Amino acid sequence: MTATATIDEVVCPRPSTSTDFSLSGVIDSVLQPVYNLPGAALDEQPDDLYVTTDPHAGADHAVWPGDSTFSAAAGAQIPLGIQLTADGSQEVLLWDQDDVSAHHLLGSVTISEDEQGRGSLSKPARSEEERSYYCVQYHVD
Repeated sequence: MTATATIDEVVCPRPSTSTDFSLSGVIDSVLQPVYNLPGAALDEQPDDLYVTTDPHAGADHAVWPGDSTFSAAAGAQIPLGIQLTADGSQEVLLWDQDDVSAHHLLGSVTISEDEQGRGSLSKPARSEEERSYYCVQYHVD
């Protein structure tokens, strides 16, 4: 049975820390006490968000927002309204486009056709490495 998943909204409680350089491990260890503070982030730069359904696809294969990215700052509530086929299951990956280095995976969720008819659902999409936290809200018909 094939189901249709609709990604209603993505909420960004915490964007990535944007540590895009080789010293990030050293900085992470020095700033560990700061990271543990509620809502703490290394900088206040928003993520350049795009969404794919393939872990190997880049921004040029995004299912949202298309040919660009969306600026996702802390507290952003981003309506998506995209529909995806959930044949068994469908992975949804959130990325931060980076002009300096490789794009960064901000987190992912797996949507199952078994969730069909359960109403509005929500799953966390997070990355320990990027220190990002997103919430993906969706329903499956």
